[in-house]
Amino acid sequence: MKDGVYNLKAFKILTFVIATLALILLSAPQSKAQTTSNAAAVSMTFAVNSSMTVTATPGSIVFTSTDSKHATASAPIAVVTSWNLAVGGGNVFTVAYFASITAALTDGTLNIPASDVFASINSGTAAACTQANVNVAAGNPGAICPQIFGGIGVTAQGTHSDNLLLSLTSPTAFGVSAGGYAGTITISAQAT
Repeated sequence: MKDGVYNLKAFKILTFVIATLALILLSAPQSKAQTTSNAAAVSMTFAVNSSMTVTATPGSIVFTSTDSKHATASAPIAVVTSWNLAVGGGNVFTVAYFASITAALTDGTLNIPASDVFASINSGTAAACTQANVNVAAGNPGAICPQIFGGIGVTAQGTHSDNLLLSLTSPTAFGVSAGGYAGTITISAQAT
């Protein structure tokens, strides 16, 4: 029986050794071959151009006589100047002007000159639209209303709101023949 005990003991030891080796082999990390690609670089750009916009509402006005020498526009013109500039610290100017010094309004034959049109900016004193030197290159010298907005050293992005009230004040405007007179006032801005 001793041989059977020894065989059983040897079998147990052998089984323990085999089980231990199997556990060791199964739990050992398996090496895997890894492959890595090259790194592809993609350059990105985004350009935002400087911009300026001017909005003016309402889109049309009607002059109504207040007495024999004066007429007032039906509503002030709300002017909003907005800008997005590359850098801050520059200047932004907004002006209103007529294409012709001699014909701010016309019936096709008879004219009401720019000198008979007055502009009040933000309820200030009305002045004739006869300015010659302004900061907006598009303006027509001699037919320019007082400056609407003059922002000196503005931030790179901004918005400014103003009111422009037009009126007619002159014997010339009321010495013209009866009829319908029409014209266009242009409002524009420039950054310097």
